[in-house]
Amino acid sequence: METRIELALETTGTSDADGAQAEVDALVRPADDPPPGSPVVVTLRGQLSERAVRPLVQRLHALLVRHGGVVADVSAVELTHSGAVHAFAEAAARAGEWPDVRLAVAGPDATLTALLVSSRVAERVLVHPDVAAAVAHLDDRPELLRGYWHFAVDPRAPGDARGHVRRVCRRWGIDEDAREAAEIVVTELVTNAVEHASSASVVEVWRRDRSLRLMVRDFDLAEVPGAHLPDPTAPRGRGLAMVAAVAQDWGVEPHRDGKTVWAQMETV
Repeated sequence: METRIELALETTGTSDADGAQAEVDALVRPADDPPPGSPVVVTLRGQLSERAVRPLVQRLHALLVRHGGVVADVSAVELTHSGAVHAFAEAAARAGEWPDVRLAVAGPDATLTALLVSSRVAERVLVHPDVAAAVAHLDDRPELLRGYWHFAVDPRAPGDARGHVRRVCRRWGIDEDAREAAEIVVTELVTNAVEHASSASVVEVWRRDRSLRLMVRDFDLAEVPGAHLPDPTAPRGRGLAMVAAVAQDWGVEPHRDGKTVWAQMETV
């Protein structure tokens, strides 16, 4: 049986993570703590405002890390800021990846439901008409699975990135060919960031239907490389040749402070 707690959005003013965890610990007493895998139903009350977003993310994040599965009952919530719906997706993303992290929103009214859909939050967080349905389907896979990690300028970064990608691909049921391609892509791109760009990097991987998309963001201000194979004697660019060889499609998106190289693979 799931544990039920309440959070009043008007009183979620603590902005530090330690305070958020302390309030969660006070709300969920050890004697009431559900066993691993048992869901926690959090009834939210009050106004879901811009001010409430950050502390709400912290509280949901703390509960997700602690319990894995959380149902947020929003039937008593008054939405006063449309952007606040992103709090649910952000909390889930910070806590980890599906299936270790499972968050559902239950009981939204018509306006909130429409915003969850139009903002695409509903692609990453399950949305159900009531708590019973949300609890029953909490283990269902969302439409969009996402993982992301930050890496410093460190020679261990390519191997660490490869390990993360391997882990989530296996958990998400990615076939071996697509998984190996993703591992090659992330290894080459993070190696480029470390060895050639001397840049930190952000790795992001998505699964939607039969598509696996991997993105590596760096902060190298050098000219964005073209989508072509490099000369064999060129000091840079061979990583992109490997990406082009194993991906179904790939590209480069420039930013003011760097670039994102993305690659897409098909999976079963």
